[in-house]
Parts: sequence; structure tokens; C-alpha cells
Amino acid sequence: MKSYPTEHKEIVSNLLDGRFIIYPNPMFAAIQKQDEEYKEFFKASYGFELNIDAEFAYVSSNEATEKRTRDFTLFLAMLCRELDYSGKNFRDSIELASFDISETEQLLRQSSKWEILEKTTVSNFESFIDSWHKKNVLKRTGNQFKFTKAVKLFFEFAVNVANAKLKEQQST
Repeated sequence: MKSYPTEHKEIVSNLLDGRFIIYPNPMFAAIQKQDEEYKEFFKASYGFELNIDAEFAYVSSNEATEKRTRDFTLFLAMLCRELDYSGKNFRDSIELASFDISETEQLLRQSSKWEILEKTTVSNFESFIDSWHKKNVLKRTGNQFKFTKAVKLFFEFAVNVANAKLKEQQST
């Protein structure tokens, strides 16, 4: 039988719950140390792919239809749009700045594109922030939140979608 670290149960529980495990959390080091064993474990046990980036780990499945992920991606896109319109470097803001929850909600609600977010889980903004805090994509402290390193995955996803759309348009 394979030997797993003492935090194995906690690692599995966190990942199955949709949480990102982010460096410098000791669980991240444990996953990195036994990356092949963990990849095999999640594939054989749950049919999930364990993805290990330089700064975070998470599980994914091609069979999942995760609406919350879509909602987060829409939220991120709209926030970047509004930051850009207000003259801020949205990439630096997302990576470095703290955001006031009520000010951010107000910014999004005043957007001409709010009707898109209004039909998603983003419409209950405080609950939305708490949900993504639990998944370690946001770090909430009081009435402030920051994006964690896991936001990089959502930016990569958005770039891939944009590139696919451009390629589709060029071939027609």
C-alpha cells in the first residue's frame, strides 16, 4: 500500500470540495513531493485530473458542468472591464490590490453589463465572495478581498477562449 503524508485526508477533502491548495500551504508541498502518486490516486479513485501549477493545485474533470466557474469567469471579466474603463491597470489591480466588497459590488451594479451578472450567483455578491473565499480563489478579510494566485487559472482560461474565438472567426 502506498504511503501518504499525515495530511492526506485533509488534502483529499480540500481538493474534492473544489478548493485550490496554494503555496506556501504545507499541503501544497506534500502534493508536490508525491505528485505522481497523487495524480494516480485522484484518477483511479475519482476519475479526476490533479493539476499542479508552480503555485497551486486543484482537481478537474471533463465531465463537470460547473456553473459557478462560469460565474466567476464572468465576474472577473466584468471587473477587469470596469477597472480598465476607470483607467486602472486591471492585471496589476487583480494581482496586487485589495478590493472593498461594497465598492466593488457598486462598481459592477453600475456597469452597463450588469444584466449579465444579475442572472448569475454574482447577484448575491457577499455570498459569492464568501463562496470563492472558501475555494481559496479569494482571500477575504473583513470587508476587503484579494485575489489569490489561483486567479491565474481563470486568466489562462479567458485567453484560451479568446484565442479560440479569434481562430474561429479567421477560418470563416
